[in-house]
Amino acid sequence: MTVVNGAAGITTLPYVAWAEPQDERQIVVSTRLRLARNLTGKSFPNRLSDAEAEQLGQEMARALPENENWQLLRLDELLERERGVLLEKHLLSRDILQHTCGRLLAVNAAQTLAIMLNEEDHLRIQAILPGLQPEAAWRELSALDDKLAEKLDFAYDGRLGYLTSCPSNLGTGLRASVMLHLPGLQLLGKLDGIFRQLAQAGFTVRGVYGEGSESRGGLFQISNQVTLGCSEEEIISRLKQLVEEIITQEQQARTWLKANRRDWLEDKIGRAVGVLVGAHLLTGKEAMEQISWVRLGLSMGLCRKIDWRELNLLMLSVQTPFLQTTAGRELAPQERDALRAKIARQYVSQ
Repeated sequence: MTVVNGAAGITTLPYVAWAEPQDERQIVVSTRLRLARNLTGKSFPNRLSDAEAEQLGQEMARALPENENWQLLRLDELLERERGVLLEKHLLSRDILQHTCGRLLAVNAAQTLAIMLNEEDHLRIQAILPGLQPEAAWRELSALDDKLAEKLDFAYDGRLGYLTSCPSNLGTGLRASVMLHLPGLQLLGKLDGIFRQLAQAGFTVRGVYGEGSESRGGLFQISNQVTLGCSEEEIISRLKQLVEEIITQEQQARTWLKANRRDWLEDKIGRAVGVLVGAHLLTGKEAMEQISWVRLGLSMGLCRKIDWRELNLLMLSVQTPFLQTTAGRELAPQERDALRAKIARQYVSQ
């Protein structure tokens, strides 16, 4: 296991496993499953002193399986922009950044597994894969959970299941989520109805960074709200079923747009390509909007061939933490906009 006290490849490179394309549609960007676990007889992280959190974090880190070549990052010793990169990669949460002393992040070499130590719960164990792969993500996550349970005594109640800091996570402690790109449904104004149906089914829709965040570039996260009274397999099966239904509706929306508003659609997509290829100043919001149009055009065969992996990585590379890590310093707003445009030109003009 490598202990990282400063910048490392995992915080400086835009690579993430979920950027790898799974199919030509790219409606589903990634699948992420997370388990909440706590140790028997230990106070929840919000009741620990910094010294206690540090000691407990190191104790839990020693239980990490050795076969994954973990990098262990001390969040209080990383630069703010490095922590921001980890957030953009969806390897950690906004909550753990509220107080970083004694907080650790363990990430495997493939960046498909991550464990936040001393977030809201003692352990937040996560698997993230590209595309719609909830069963595969669960196999990886469950195997890691079992290995950790061999060395750590997880707090468990026969009636309530795994005990967690927030009652909403009682039971399995599993949150299963999928990131989708839904510009077609968004353009046709059909998302509100779909989101209401999801809520009735016990699922919620959030923005790019989870609870309390906004959608950017037509990206939405769908995840389960209920963890008590149902098994992990039931949660995953129901999520996959709902997502597949949404995929079908998004495809239908795209087909309708192509058949009925093709000129308008091609104009929007062409302009987006032109902006990304030719702009010399780009705000973060504008960059994500134009990337969303290009993603839509690429999936529908309405723009020139652009590598899906490069386009997925561009979504990361235009974010402020990556820009400042690329520059090696904090950037003023106009400097960020200029560098963002330069990076977009490099990706899209290839």
